[in-house]
Amino acid sequence: MLRSTALCIALLQAATALVSPRFALRRTPPLRSTTAAYERERTPVFNFDAAPEATAALWERIDDVVMGGVSSSKIVVGDGGAEWRGIVRTDGGGFCGTRTAALDAPLDLSKADGVYVDAILTSDADVARRAWKLTLRTAASRSEIVYSAEWAPRGPDGVGGPTFVPFSDFKLVRGPRIVEGAPPLNATQCASVYGFGLTLSRFGAASVNMTEVENFRDGPFAVKLNAVGVYGDQKVDVPAIGKNVQESKPNSAGRPTIKNNGLILGLALTVLRPIASLVFSEEGRRRRQARRMLIKRGCKSDWAARVYGQRVVKRMRGLGAGAARLEGLREFAKDAAAYALSFPLRLAFRAIFGTVRLIRRLRGKKALPAL
Repeated sequence: MLRSTALCIALLQAATALVSPRFALRRTPPLRSTTAAYERERTPVFNFDAAPEATAALWERIDDVVMGGVSSSKIVVGDGGAEWRGIVRTDGGGFCGTRTAALDAPLDLSKADGVYVDAILTSDADVARRAWKLTLRTAASRSEIVYSAEWAPRGPDGVGGPTFVPFSDFKLVRGPRIVEGAPPLNATQCASVYGFGLTLSRFGAASVNMTEVENFRDGPFAVKLNAVGVYGDQKVDVPAIGKNVQESKPNSAGRPTIKNNGLILGLALTVLRPIASLVFSEEGRRRRQARRMLIKRGCKSDWAARVYGQRVVKRMRGLGAGAARLEGLREFAKDAAAYALSFPLRLAFRAIFGTVRLIRRLRGKKALPAL
């Protein structure tokens, strides 16, 4: 009787997962803290224990506020070391993340077998009620297309060891969705790693259809960070990361200087960088993506989606009506400025594309698809 009941429950769970991936049971990713892994050579790339302040300064936040959410987090350094703290909310994207700053030169990790993360969840014991993701960036761009794999911190009792994640576990993703048909992470790509990232999310392992973590625990969290590094059969030679991160050092007058550039190039970059960051803003792109999602869900226009988003921000952040309106106007002004500045670029692109299509037509080649 018991065996029959257990079999029925298992079949019911499997059917539920097939019919509705959203309600599929959450399986805790395996902690790869095996004896065999411990015997491998470990090379810390980011050693929070040895130099907490210097290492924490190399990481930046990437929370769901970039797409209209209200979650927030940061790495805080105190007497106990470096801790990744934050509050994750389900109104919006439902995730908190931190990633390394852009590297001047990529890291060659081709001789390693995988990545290890040594971290402890100190705020509570609900490790399995959240999705934990580890990302590797193999391109110089700052887009959301990265290689991602699951990991999990230890519980507050500290029992266990680091999580060891082989490179073969990493899948190419765009946000929480897997990129279908993408090649797996290989040694050639690991020879040019431009950054690492950690994410806490309400969405589980990357898949074609987003799967929410059952009984997801939102609210505050805290993770003590000890080290993020690589492991393998041999020691991997990693340069001093602190010297490999892009930074602008102030001169005696307090103004940022740009190394190895002439005065004219320096002035040009000083002007163009803020313009480029505005036109190609990842935050702006994600806000547009969030508004399109709201329009699909019932908002009648782009402006209505903006108003709804500001209501959510007002409620979750406890802002007054005036402060919420000012925040909305600030975002609208940034989006309008980005649109105006990008207009000449769009015209130039259309002119170039049109010229190429005309040349192909004159040469009797197959026409390119319309923009």
